[in-house]
Amino acid sequence: MTAAPSSKVVVPLAYEQRSDAAVAAVCRRLLGVIAGNREGAIADADTEFLHRLRISVRRSRTVQRQLAGVFPAVELPGFRSEFRWLQRATGEARDLDVYLLGFEDMQALVPESVGADLAPLRQVLEHWRLTSHFQMARAMASRRTDELLADWEMLLESLVEMPTDDRPDARKPIGELAGHQIRKVYKRVVRMGDRVDRSSPPDEYHELRKKGKELRYMLELFGTQLHASDVVDELIRTLKALQDVLGRHQDREVQIAMLRSLADEVGSLPRGPRALMAMGVLVDRLRADEAAARGEFGERFAALASSDQRRRVNETFA
Repeated sequence: MTAAPSSKVVVPLAYEQRSDAAVAAVCRRLLGVIAGNREGAIADADTEFLHRLRISVRRSRTVQRQLAGVFPAVELPGFRSEFRWLQRATGEARDLDVYLLGFEDMQALVPESVGADLAPLRQVLEHWRLTSHFQMARAMASRRTDELLADWEMLLESLVEMPTDDRPDARKPIGELAGHQIRKVYKRVVRMGDRVDRSSPPDEYHELRKKGKELRYMLELFGTQLHASDVVDELIRTLKALQDVLGRHQDREVQIAMLRSLADEVGSLPRGPRALMAMGVLVDRLRADEAAARGEFGERFAALASSDQRRRVNETFA
C-alpha cells in the first residue's frame, strides 16, 4: 500500500472567476483526496488514510455550507445530509486512532509507576478500535458511499452548465464571494469568542472550535490565493494558535469522558483495580490541563480579535 495521498488542496483560482466554476474545481480536488484515501482507510493500512479522508470531508462540508448559493437549492440538502453521515460514520474509528496514537502522551501526564498500571486500558482501547474500524470500513465500502461520491462527482462536473435560477451566487466573482464569507465567519468567531471565559461550559469552547475550523478551511481553500497573502497568513497563524488551545481543551474533555465510560470494562480485567486507580490519577491530570487551556484562551483569542486584526479583515475581505 502506498502512502496516504496528501490532504493539501491547492487549486489555481482567479479573483474574477465564476464562483460555481471555482467551487467545482476545489470540490473535485477534495473529492479526489477522499477517493484516494478510501481504500487505505478501509484496509486500515495506516491511520493517515482515514485522517486525511476526514479532513477532506469536513472541508467539503464547509464549502457546501459557506458557499451554498452556487449549488442547486433542491439538491444541496441531500448532499449535505449524506456528507454529514459520512463524517459521523468515520468519527469513532478516528477517535480511537487518536487515543492510541496519543496513549504514551497520556501516560506521561502521571508518574511513571502509575502509568505502567494503565496497560489494561490500552487493551480495551485496542479492542474497541478493531470494532469501530470494522464498522467504519463497512460504511466506507457500502453502496451508499459509492453512490454519494459518484453523484457528487456528477453534480460537480455539470455545475457550471446548470440553470442559475436557484443558484444566486453562481456567477459572482469567487474572490468577492469567498471574501464576503470569510469576513462573515471571522465576525461570527469573534462574537462567539467574546462570550467565552474561564467559567463557560465546554460546549461553548467546542462550538467556537468548530466555527474556527470553518474559517481556517475557507482561508486555506480560497483566501490564500485570492486575497493579500500577508493578511491571510497572519490570520491563519493566530487562528492556529487559538485552535491549538481549543483543541487541547476538547481533547481533555473527550478523554475524561472516554475514561469514565470504559471504567467498568477495564476494572473487570486482570490488574483492573490498579488500572482504575491509575485512571483516577489520569483524570485529575487531564482536568488540570483542561483548566490550563482555559487559562491560555484569553491571550490567544485576543490576538485573533485585536482591533488591528479586525481592521485588516474588514479592509481585505470587504
